[in-house]
Amino acid sequence: MALTDTQIRNAKAETRRYRIADAHGLSVEISPLKDKDRHGRQKVGRHWRYRYRLHGKENLFAAGEWCTAPAGETPEQAQERQESGRLTLAEARVARLSWRAQVKAGQHPRVARAAQALTKAASNAETFDAVAAEYIEKRGGTWSDQHRKRIERFLERDISPDIGALPMRTVLTSHLLPLLRRVEERGAHSIAALGRGYLGSIFRYGIATGKADLDPAAGLAGALKKPATEHHQPLGPTDIAPFFERLDADGGNRPTIIAVRLMAYTFARTVELRGAPWTEFDLEGADWRLPAPRMKMRRPHIVPLSTQAIKLLEELRDITGRQKWLFPNVRRSAKFMGATTINRVIDRLGYLDRFTAHGFRATASTMLHEAGFDTRLIEIQLAHQDRNKSRASYDHSARLPERREMMQSWSDLLDSLMKSKSNVVSIGQ
Repeated sequence: MALTDTQIRNAKAETRRYRIADAHGLSVEISPLKDKDRHGRQKVGRHWRYRYRLHGKENLFAAGEWCTAPAGETPEQAQERQESGRLTLAEARVARLSWRAQVKAGQHPRVARAAQALTKAASNAETFDAVAAEYIEKRGGTWSDQHRKRIERFLERDISPDIGALPMRTVLTSHLLPLLRRVEERGAHSIAALGRGYLGSIFRYGIATGKADLDPAAGLAGALKKPATEHHQPLGPTDIAPFFERLDADGGNRPTIIAVRLMAYTFARTVELRGAPWTEFDLEGADWRLPAPRMKMRRPHIVPLSTQAIKLLEELRDITGRQKWLFPNVRRSAKFMGATTINRVIDRLGYLDRFTAHGFRATASTMLHEAGFDTRLIEIQLAHQDRNKSRASYDHSARLPERREMMQSWSDLLDSLMKSKSNVVSIGQ
């Protein structure tokens, strides 16, 4: 006769364990427990057992604990309860059918359950949330608290609620685009742009650790709106030393660190430095000559190189001198450094909310004007367009010696500010 929940609930513990049969090998084992309930009565253990024969031998499978479903239990709660091994009478009868199929296939149910648990554990470890957490833990040691919190806040607010539980391998570009567009719709265009970079880093980490097959964030290039241009404040004299102290302590990729320093010494545009081939540089002549097609105003430009800049370039030449670009792309050496790489370093240092790589141009312009250098000389070096074409052509070549002196003075000033405790430094002309 088949069991009922009432029979199981009313079964009393005896000195020794005993089983009450249901059908087809399924039974409930009744056992005395050491603990007592709040009324002082001995607690009773009620556990499912499944008896079967495999390879001519009889076996007993400990299949879980008997329970009744709580009132108002949701499907998610029921699944969680079942996965913990607590089964109602009806659930145990359904599960018995799968155990019987496993036996017919020549597999012990306990072995099948262990394999399923391992598969589930591996699957849980490869969800987007799990891989993102691992990425932050492994790679975040050199990040500023501000940068870490920015990434964690972005993931928690905008990404994890929708795809956090999905296995990394199943996440597609079509999953990510609506999430980032939702960020754009609330007016946070810069966060959407940065978020695409964060997602790309997480997926590339997943690929490197064998938990993802591709980077779906790469397919978002060009799909998002460009953030409106923000004019960040330049670094002031008292900001120089703390900024470069953090940069030296960052411990990041050495060519990227050199790129940040060259941005400071040359105050070129970011794209001009990132896309610079070695053929544009004459270290012996201390010149960097950019052809017109690479310039914003489509006019050739010369950057006189200070001794500090040359020293950095000589170091960089030992690292990347055999390649076309000063700063080859880490993942695609045929291309140059990505557009966000330098600003990601500045972000890690905790400055991106008020300063970007482009801000080195404003920093140099401000300090050089304060030092008394001729405005036209500064404008020439910034490669700003002069409407007087005759004067522009003359200045481009005739004032090069003056610009060379200015660029050396600028580098000396930066070095002094980096080392100065008082940050009260004069600049010589």
